[in-house]
Amino acid sequence: MSPDAQARRVATVDVGTNTALLLIAEPAPGGMRVCATEDRFVRLGAGVDKNRMIQPEAMGRLRDALRAFRAIADEWSVADIVVAATSASRDARNGDELVRFVREETGLTYEIISGEEEALWSFNGALSGVPPRPGPVATLDIGGGSTERVLGQWDAGAGVWQVVDATSINVGSVRLTERFFPTQPPPAAAVAEAAAWVERELASADMAVPSDALLLGASGTTTSLALVEAGATAWSDLPDPLPRIDLARIGSWRERLLAMTLDEVLALNPAVMRGRADVFPAGVLILETVLRRAGIASLRAAHRGLRHGLALRYWRDHPAR
Repeated sequence: MSPDAQARRVATVDVGTNTALLLIAEPAPGGMRVCATEDRFVRLGAGVDKNRMIQPEAMGRLRDALRAFRAIADEWSVADIVVAATSASRDARNGDELVRFVREETGLTYEIISGEEEALWSFNGALSGVPPRPGPVATLDIGGGSTERVLGQWDAGAGVWQVVDATSINVGSVRLTERFFPTQPPPAAAVAEAAAWVERELASADMAVPSDALLLGASGTTTSLALVEAGATAWSDLPDPLPRIDLARIGSWRERLLAMTLDEVLALNPAVMRGRADVFPAGVLILETVLRRAGIASLRAAHRGLRHGLALRYWRDHPAR
């Protein structure tokens, strides 16, 4: 470990609609060295789709998670802590109140990033562990409140992945669950209504992916499905660092999950489903619909994402001296 790398060690936090994800990393030859990660299910977006407000209870859960993350970051002697928030915070009418609350309760700056910024850095984060390759690449990030599709390619001259096109839509697993699924399993009519809504939203967005592109699923939905399929609880237990998931299997999981109770979904893999068992079926419905509409037969799951991209952004903005 070089002194310069340790001096530029950073903690990044991705605050989504369902989860708050911590990464502690430092620059390394060819990318980054991951020092530590931590996940908390804060469900910040509870009720936001209906009321456009972050609820006090959700703020409290976020405060507790960020305080715990700050303690971990202090143990690692990081140079800085970057907190970036996505869909739920963007949608909420009391976003300014949330920014003040986080600053007063944790001392941290709470940055609410745009859908375009989220797409850009999720893309770079997902590809941070992928060797350069010719041809197009794409990432699909299904969050709790929104879904981002990014197209790009490797720029050999600059030595970086370059974004060519990005699309962000307000379709996510928490939003879909709260809007359409009153029970688990949901009634057949509710599933049909939810699927039709997703189809309509996708019809108004360009989610196309070139047939020869490497497509990575950079979201909790995709990584969780890969782990459930393999019966694993940790990414390091998988034989393939970018496991392939076929559309036919995703379709099969969609049907199976939407017929299961909460306890049955949780029992599939308690370590992985904790905190997401109620919204996981909706996430798989979205994943299957996006791939089917785009004519994509499979994708590969990537366990890196926005928090890794935030570290890359930080090092870009704070170059080595």
